[in-house]
Amino acid sequence: MNLTQSEIDLDLGSVTMSCSTDEIATVLAGLLREMRSAAPFIRPDERDVLRQIMAHDSGALAVAEVFPDFARGSEAHTTLRKLRTAQFIRPAGRDCWDPHEHIEIRPFARVVWDRLGEAGVFGDPPALDEDDVDLALPGADDPVEESEPEPAPARKGKRAGAQWDEGDVLDFLNDEDTKG
Repeated sequence: MNLTQSEIDLDLGSVTMSCSTDEIATVLAGLLREMRSAAPFIRPDERDVLRQIMAHDSGALAVAEVFPDFARGSEAHTTLRKLRTAQFIRPAGRDCWDPHEHIEIRPFARVVWDRLGEAGVFGDPPALDEDDVDLALPGADDPVEESEPEPAPARKGKRAGAQWDEGDVLDFLNDEDTKG
């Protein structure tokens, strides 16, 4: 078979399959979309568990090593099921979770985790560098409730309820009260 440059032969073990790069990209994008659509349902403590699992090789951890008191129907069981639904893990042997079952990391999850990182999967905002400075006032991003505005406190030489204007920005330099 004569392949163009945009086609790849994939050795899948028992079979070889030819795919175009567009087909491969479509499949990978679909898997990533599925993973990301489940991500909002994974709680922070469950992400901690996922980090612990992803820090090991696939199959290295047994369920009881992650959840010592594991029981079917428990919160731990729900966490494993959610991480499985999100395409991160699966039971390594049988098709159900039990304390002695090893946790297999799905190959796609390993590639995505290693290439995009946790933030790339969960859509977290990028972390600020130490050199970056957030100049927003505390609470600037908090939702604003619609209510009657509170009057500004009376200041020396200003009438009560006066509105802030640009001239006020440097008034503190001229206030007698602030000079030490």
